Amino acid sequence: MAASIAKTTLANIKNLWSCNQLSRPAIALLDNSPVTFLQVRYRNKKQHVKDAKVEADKNERFIPKKLKKASAAVLTETVQKEVKILAQNPVDNVWIRNHYPPQKYSFENAIEKHKAFAQPEMLNNLQGLVFLDMRLDFSMSKKTKFMSNIRSTLRLPHEFPYGSPPNILVLTKNEDNVTLASSLGAKHVGAPDKVMKLIQTGVVNPKDFEHVLCTAECASEILPLRSLFRDRFPQKAKGSLGPDLKVMWDLYYNGYTYESQKISDAVGRLQVPVGLLEQPTEELKENFTAYVNDICQHRSVAL
Repeated sequence: MAASIAKTTLANIKNLWSCNQLSRPAIALLDNSPVTFLQVRYRNKKQHVKDAKVEADKNERFIPKKLKKASAAVLTETVQKEVKILAQNPVDNVWIRNHYPPQKYSFENAIEKHKAFAQPEMLNNLQGLVFLDMRLDFSMSKKTKFMSNIRSTLRLPHEFPYGSPPNILVLTKNEDNVTLASSLGAKHVGAPDKVMKLIQTGVVNPKDFEHVLCTAECASEILPLRSLFRDRFPQKAKGSLGPDLKVMWDLYYNGYTYESQKISDAVGRLQVPVGLLEQPTEELKENFTAYVNDICQHRSVAL
C-alpha cells in the first residue's frame, strides 16, 4: 500500500513539473510510509560536450627554478668566453685587458710582481696588504641543492697586524673564568640566562659581538640564544665551546675570521688577507696554504 502511494505521488509531481506548475523542486511528505522525503530535480537534457584534450608536448620537461638560474649563469660565462681576443698572451709589458684573457701566474710570481710595483721608486706601498680573492663552488652532487655560506676563524703561521680587536662575548658562570675574561678584555661576560635578560630588555645587542665563547659548564643552557647569534653560536667543532677559555680566546682574538658571500646559488666569493708585501714570499705562501686547507674542511661530506 505504501509503495503504491509513493508511486502515485511521484507520478503527480512529475506531471506538475512537466506542466511548469512547480517553480522549484517539490518535496512530498508521506506519513507512516517507508519513503518519508522525496525530491525531484530538473534533469538537463542538453547533450554533454567533453572539453577538448590539450596534449602536452613530450619534448618539454620541467626545469626547476634553481637549475634555470644555474643555466643562465653558465650561458653568461659562455658568452664572455666567446668574446674575441687578439692573442692568448700579450707581447708588451702593458696591454688593454679587454683584448686579452686573464693572465695566470704562480703565487710566487704574482707576489714578486706586486712587490716590484710597491717599491719606493714606484707606489711606495710595501706596508700594503695582500688579499686573496677566491671564487667558491657551492654545488653538490644533487643539482638542486647547494652549500650555504661558510664562516670560520683560524690562526695563521705568520701573523700580521690587520683590523681592529674583535668584540667578544663570554658565557660562563665560573668566577675564575669571569675574572679571566674581564682581564683579557671581553666586551661582556655573564651567565647565559642573565645575558638573555639583557638582550630582551635592550641593554645588550647581539650584533655588537663578532664572536661568542662559552665554557663547558654552560653548554646545556645556551640553546635559547641560538636564534639570536646564528653563525656565531658557540660550537665545539668551531672551537668556541670548551673547557679552556684561554685557548678559545687566543683563537678568536688573535685569529683571522673569514666569511663567504653568495654570488648565486652555486657560486660564492671569498676575500681574505694573506699578509703584508714586506713579508717574505715564503711566509705569504704558507699563509695562503693555511687558508686553502681550512676552507677545504668545509667541503660537504655528500660530495
